[in-house]
This record gives sequence, C-alpha cells and structure tokens, in this order.
Amino acid sequence: MKLPAPLVNFGAFCKRNHQQLVAGLITFSVSLGVLVLRDNGTFKQIELLSYDNLMRSQLNEPSDQRIVIVEISEADIQRFRWPFSDRLFAKLINQIASAKPAVIGIDKYLDLPVLDGRSELVEATKNAGNVVNATFLATVKGRSNVEPAKDLEQISRYGYVNLSTDKGAVVRRSAIVGDSGSFAFEITQLYLQKLHNKQQLVFNPDAIQFTAGKQIIPRMTANYGAYRKEDDSGYQVMIRYRGKPRSFQHISASDVIDGKFAPEQFRDRAVLIGITAESLKDSFATPVTADEEVMYGVEIHANIVSQLISATLDDRKFIQVWSNDLENLWIAIWAIIGGGLATFIPNAFRNVGLLATLAIGLTVGSYIAFAQALWLPIFPSLLGLISANVLVMSYQLAIQQSERKVLMGLFSRHVSKELVDIIWSNREKFMEEGRITGQEVYVTVLFTDMRNFSTAAEAQAPGETLNWLNNYLGTIANEVLAHGGMVDKYIGDAVMAVFGVPIPHANEVERTRDAQSAVDAALAIARKLAEMNDVWVAQGLPPVTTGIGINSGTVIAGSLGSAERLEYSVLGDAVNIAARLESFNKEVDGGPHHILISEDTHQRLNNNFKTEFVGKYALKGKKQETGIYRVLDIQKKANPVVSSASSETT
Repeated sequence: MKLPAPLVNFGAFCKRNHQQLVAGLITFSVSLGVLVLRDNGTFKQIELLSYDNLMRSQLNEPSDQRIVIVEISEADIQRFRWPFSDRLFAKLINQIASAKPAVIGIDKYLDLPVLDGRSELVEATKNAGNVVNATFLATVKGRSNVEPAKDLEQISRYGYVNLSTDKGAVVRRSAIVGDSGSFAFEITQLYLQKLHNKQQLVFNPDAIQFTAGKQIIPRMTANYGAYRKEDDSGYQVMIRYRGKPRSFQHISASDVIDGKFAPEQFRDRAVLIGITAESLKDSFATPVTADEEVMYGVEIHANIVSQLISATLDDRKFIQVWSNDLENLWIAIWAIIGGGLATFIPNAFRNVGLLATLAIGLTVGSYIAFAQALWLPIFPSLLGLISANVLVMSYQLAIQQSERKVLMGLFSRHVSKELVDIIWSNREKFMEEGRITGQEVYVTVLFTDMRNFSTAAEAQAPGETLNWLNNYLGTIANEVLAHGGMVDKYIGDAVMAVFGVPIPHANEVERTRDAQSAVDAALAIARKLAEMNDVWVAQGLPPVTTGIGINSGTVIAGSLGSAERLEYSVLGDAVNIAARLESFNKEVDGGPHHILISEDTHQRLNNNFKTEFVGKYALKGKKQETGIYRVLDIQKKANPVVSSASSETT
C-alpha cells in the first residue's frame, strides 16, 4: 500500500532530523517536568532562599527619616521592670506627643490595666489624639483574639500586629488588611491623613484593590511567585525591607521618659514604640537577617509602614511578580534555550562556555529586575536551562560515542591515529543512519602480493608461518600508514591500500600528493622487505618477492556489509586496474622493486621519481590498453620529462 505523499515527506523529515527531534522531546520533557515540580511546590524553599539573597543584595537605600522607633531594651526593663505600668506608658505618650509627631504606634497590648496609672494612660492617649494601639487576631485554634481595650477604643485607633511567617519563622509577607486594618496600615493612614490628607491608601471595592499613590498594591494569591497553595487570606503583600536591623533611628524608652531627646526627632514623624529586649522574644528571622541575626517585631512593622508611605509619596515600587502563565512561559523559554544550545552547538567546550555565560546573564538579569521590584523565577529558570542543556548534551555525546564507535570500527585498523581524529572532526560528512554513504572520490590505489608464499610456508611450522606472515603484512601496513594511506583490506598475503580517502581530496595538488605518497610508500615497502629478506635467508628461509601495482582514478568509497559488520572500502575500475598491474609483474619486468604504475599515476609524479616506460597493454579483463611504467627509485635531480612513448628512463 502506497502511503500518501504528506506522510512520506513527514517520515523523510523525521528521518533527516532524528537527533534534533529527540533533543526537542528531551527539552519539552525537561520544561514540563520543571513546571510540574514547581506547581507542586517542590522548589518553594529554595526559591524563597534565592528571594532572600535578592532582597539582601538591594539594601542600598537610605534610612527613612519619617519613622522613629522608641525601643524598650533590656536596659529599660531592668530599670523599670516588666511589664511597664500604665503610668509609664502614659509618660512615654505624653513626652512623645509634646514633640508633635504625626502618629504614635504602640506595639504592646494595652487591653488590660497594668499596675497603676490607667486613668493617666487614657488621658494621655486622648490628649495625643493620634495613637494606634495593637490588637491580635487569632488564626490558630486554641488562641484567643486580643481585642482593643474598651477604655481606649473610642479615643485611639487600633490594628492587629499579626505577622505571617514562612517555614523557619521567616517574615517575608504581611496582610496589611484583614477583617480590619493592620497595625502598620492604620499607622500609615493616620500619618498620611495628618500630613498628606489627599494622598491616602484607597480601597476600590469593585476591583477589590488598594492603591497607594499611583500604584495598585499587588495582592498575594495562593500561587504567587514561589508560593504554592498558600493561605492568601487578607490583603497580603511582600515586604520590601529597606535595610538590615536597626536601619531606622532608635531612641531608648529611658531617654524619652527622662526627656533626653530633641523635639525635632519626633516632629511630624511616625513614632513606633516597641520591644527590642531579647528576653521578651518578640523577634523574627527575615530575608535581610543572616545566621543567628533577628529583627524585632517593631522594626518589621516600621518596614511595612515605610513601604506603604514611600509607595504613596515617593512611588517606591512594591515587590511584584508576573502572572503564572507568563512565569511558566519564561521558565520554558530558558529550558528551550538550554536544549537548543546543546542541539546546535555540539562542541562541548563552546557549549559549556555559552551555558555558563547564559546562566550568569540570567542570574544578573534577575538581580537587576529585582532592583526594579520584579521578582523573577530564577531557580526554576536556571534548572530548566542547565537540565535541558546537560540532558541534550548527554544524548548528543551518546550519539557521538555510537558514531565514533562505528567510525573507529571502520577506520581504526586502516588509517593512522591522526587521520582518525580528522575523520571524527568531519564525521557529519560521512555518517548517515549508522553507515558511511557512498561518494565518488579520486584516489590512488596500491596492491601488493607475495609471489612465493607457498614455498616460504612449507619451510616453517604452521605457528611460525602465522607469525612470519603477520610480520610481513605488518611491515607493509606500517609503511602505508606512515605515508598517509589507508589499509583497505588484507586478502591472504595480499594487501590493498588507498591514498585519498576517507577525507576526499578535491583539488589537484592533493591528488598529486596522494599519487606520490603511494609511490613513496611502495619504494619504502620494497626496501623494508629487502632488509627482511636478508634476515629470513640467514634463518634458512627462502627469500620472497612482492609485486606492487599502483593506479590513480575515480572510485566509489563507502561502507559495505550489514549493520552488524560494516567495512569501509572503495570500488571501481581504478581498483581493478591497480590489482591487474600488481599481477602483471609476473608477465613483465617490474624493475628492481617490482613496482608497476599506470599512466594516470605516472602523470602525477612530476619527475620526482625515476621511472621507465614498459609499454601499453590490455590488462586482463580490459579491452582498452593501459600505459604501464616501472618505478626504479626516487629522482635525485629533476630531469626533463621524456615522451611517454619512449622506453628510456625518465
């Protein structure tokens, strides 16, 4: 049944581009695998750690002078004891309020009276008129809300101080609004109301969005950046930390109570009162803290307040991410780049260099993007890039090893190691479907054959004969390889060698060099065998005579045989003529070295060898006559070329 033309064409396309299609399939599988693993949250922790590194790299902003922290340190609680009395908090509020700050935020639950001075605390709060108190929203079973104090609820604002934590109790995000406003949200709103009444955080109920100045505040979803299936209750945002711990101005509670401060330190500022005493355990790990370092809760709230105020007044960007679809496309593109790099640049060293350059570029680009408050999926992108590249490169190397095995099996026994390396570097010219395709090439073919093998073999034991023959054939092969030829095959005690393959020589200079190399090799073989004859005769063995025939011409070169047993060889009339010339030594005098060459080879010697015209003969199986020359020696001095019709030495 004949297949439709489109299917035939498609099959041919797949056959031609098999490796590229497999590489594409590997790349697709890698990108899909990375995306599936990311969607399952496999990379969450390592992505969040890379996020922390990105955040630490951007801590080059100046301190926000609009915010001041009044800290309750270990020294303060040792002096005044803990918990501070209501009277002490009242004094703190009165002292700060006297400097006319924009807002006073107290990061301490004041829901229950402590010791004495409750009426003074209420009075101080009322007089200040800009106090934000702390509440707590229970999100875990077994815990209770901390509600605003009834006596303070009507005279102050309040906001919850809950902080969202990731694994390891790391604070990277915060819900600025839940059922009510957060502590930082309420401080920000009161600050903006006091100093910038027309620039407050605005809620759009239709879009369910808050805006800060010109920006929409990006709200975290369940799948946001590295987060997967995360609790996204409330209006959560990524905290863009301004600096490391103590990057805001700190004034001790003792100094405030004692009046040791300048009013300018608080005027028109957001003042946050909070704990920095390690023993009270109000501290957290953050992206900008390292090792055992921590940041206290009041500092985290100060960073959130600074983020909201700066976004509204200075257009400082919130940390944003792309949509999931766009992030997936970004990751897939990098996997495609990695796989494509390995596919189209198979050189391992160049590939590794470009891969390293791309990986560094991706990393640096991600840092630059984060400086603009854009959090890119750096780890999955790097994983896709490197994994696709490594797997495709491994596949390419496996294919190369398979091809090299085929090539080495075809050539390693026939050509020199140097030529094998050249063949490998040009493998694409040779290989197709695991075999070397036939190609028409111009070569010089050399045949040798021992004349009296039977006589020599009779004088030796069978084992000795094999060693002797291997020595004989090895001598011929070594000279062929030394002169740049290829040993095509051994036929009993005969050897067939070819010059000009497997790398085709297209220009005349190379073809001439091949012919001269073949004649050089023939003379070298004759001299070596003459030396060996002396040894064999001394051992009581009969001397051997070896006939050599050389011809130049066009042949078909390629691999022959089945897939299990391939041999590289050449076929054509030029091969037959060389074989006939070798055999013709039995009928005519081949000279002292028994070397006969054809007219085609003789024309390429350029007077570099002493030759003698034998005559024109119709060789066995041929109707057309062939001009034949015997080779005498290497020409010491260049002599004029004598007519080929002459029988004189040239």
